[in-house]
Amino acid sequence: MSIPIRKIEPQFLDLVNYGVCSTLSKLYGVEDTEKVFRLAGETNFRELKKKVRIDSSSPIATLRDIASFLEESGYMNKIELTKVTENEVIIDMYGVSVTESSMRLVEEKLAPSHYMTNMMFAALKDLHQVEADIVHLDFETPEEEIDHVREKWVLRKKI
Repeated sequence: MSIPIRKIEPQFLDLVNYGVCSTLSKLYGVEDTEKVFRLAGETNFRELKKKVRIDSSSPIATLRDIASFLEESGYMNKIELTKVTENEVIIDMYGVSVTESSMRLVEEKLAPSHYMTNMMFAALKDLHQVEADIVHLDFETPEEEIDHVREKWVLRKKI
């Protein structure tokens, strides 16, 4: 008997994201929930390093490898990183699977998981002793109905 292998649909990930984030926020409060998600990002990065080669030659190279993994895994359709300066990068994300739930969580003043962000923050901290500040630049849903989120990350050495 052959059982077909199916991929998880983005709508399912979005549903799970809302359920987990909403529940944790209501049980433990937003601040403690954000701590859980930061720790989860560190755990996820440790596990990812066991399975995927991560380029540690520069912070941008590290971010690009994680971005490729997130694309290949179906977490988002496309992610582009543009190095502006040595310490600044523009990140364009298209078709993020948890956009709808994340926006809803923010509107409800609950903690979104920031899955990608927390994993990338953990990688920067672990491999480069770097932290990032994020400036949200743009969010749009163009005619093709694939959302586009643009952020600028400013990297700085962890003190």
